[in-house]
Amino acid sequence: MAIFVIMIMKSMSKAVILVAVVGLSLASCKKEKTSWDSNWAAPIVHGHLTLGDLIPLDYQATNNDNYLSIVFQESVYSFSVDTLIDLPDTTIEKKLAVNVPNLTVSPGFTYGDVYDQAYVLDQIELKEVIVSQGTVEMGLKSPWPGKTKVTINFPKIFDGGAPFLREFLLDAGTQANPATGSATINMQGFRLDLTGVSGDLFNMISGDISVASNETVNTFDITNQDSIEYDLTFRDMLPYYAKGYFGSYQLTDTTGLKLPFMDKVLGGMIDIDSIDLNIVIKNGFNLIAQSKITLIEGYNSKTGTTVPLSFPNLNTNININPASGGLYDYVPSEYPLSINNTNSNVTDFIENLSDSIFLGYELNINPYGNVNAGSDELFPGSTMDIFLDAEFPLAFSANDLALTDTFNIDYTASTSYSPKDSEIILDYENGFPIGAEATFYLLDEDNSVISTISGDNQIQSGTYNSADYITSAS
Repeated sequence: MAIFVIMIMKSMSKAVILVAVVGLSLASCKKEKTSWDSNWAAPIVHGHLTLGDLIPLDYQATNNDNYLSIVFQESVYSFSVDTLIDLPDTTIEKKLAVNVPNLTVSPGFTYGDVYDQAYVLDQIELKEVIVSQGTVEMGLKSPWPGKTKVTINFPKIFDGGAPFLREFLLDAGTQANPATGSATINMQGFRLDLTGVSGDLFNMISGDISVASNETVNTFDITNQDSIEYDLTFRDMLPYYAKGYFGSYQLTDTTGLKLPFMDKVLGGMIDIDSIDLNIVIKNGFNLIAQSKITLIEGYNSKTGTTVPLSFPNLNTNININPASGGLYDYVPSEYPLSINNTNSNVTDFIENLSDSIFLGYELNINPYGNVNAGSDELFPGSTMDIFLDAEFPLAFSANDLALTDTFNIDYTASTSYSPKDSEIILDYENGFPIGAEATFYLLDEDNSVISTISGDNQIQSGTYNSADYITSAS
């Protein structure tokens, strides 16, 4: 195995092809003691170093001037529905009993109750939710000593267009051994109106329960101690859409991201004329938000140097508009921060050859409280994102820029030879408009260096024609 390192002397880009040839001078003997020397040449490695080897295709684009550019578009931070709105598992437990000491129940007797039950959501105040996933588990106990029909109706929970209603037919029971019933319902697609019976509340689940005798002839006696007990447990609820007030809070963090196209750069210097760097903040929620970029640093792990980026909006609060549109046609708002070599030190930042970037930020959700009267909206797929977009043309000057690549030597022969002497010859065709010096490091199976081979002469640069953007290889 070998590491191939080129030291770039000049400037620009295209394709290097390597052919290493070993010449073997061999000695052999015959019985007649006649001897001769022969020079053999055999290729042992054929490789190439193209722009695609240095910069993956995912990070390449052609700009308006027909130059290739490095483009970098990454999400630095994103949070979604389950970060903003958490619908915890909630159990509603109710008891229903007559309000007289004793009562004879005849066929057709019905008794009921209408109620609002709070869904505890901390500072979040929801008016409407469409459920993307979740279940409700229903359980019943009846000590009534006759057959009963229990109807549980949620007039403001809609399954399609109809209110959610379930009926349970229970046998006779006792307080010691009540009759029971249960059901589990998939809530996907259900719409919950959480404004309560009055229609002007929030976080309220409205219920209507009725208990009727299911006997056709017989009567039975009950007391105010014979309570019908039922419980409802909402589990694993996740909203598809939500409307209300989502609370006010702040998110603060510093995150890092790698620049994978810098992995093969060992060192040196580059000089870039221009670069466009954008930080784009996207708001996919219909709510007021505020953001602040507190830090951007480039870090070169090979040299240990850090260059902080300074620009006009650093440490400045930025108001982010709500998304526009509705449930099925919403459009996230975007706030771009444009950073270039006229308003920042971005060229110093890039010329540091940073292979990592660290970004510090603050996000404030509803920084002024519930100023929209509970009209925040979450849409399907809503996210809040910070993107880092960069583009700079591959037109730069370079000084002692070192690039590296590793490849296997796969030379096999049917016979082993003991050469008197040998040499490794690099035969190249260089289509980059960049001159270079080459160094080979031979590695063993543990990737430890066993020998170093330095070229005596430079690799000559190709000739670049600015009229047709074509480089003639040397």
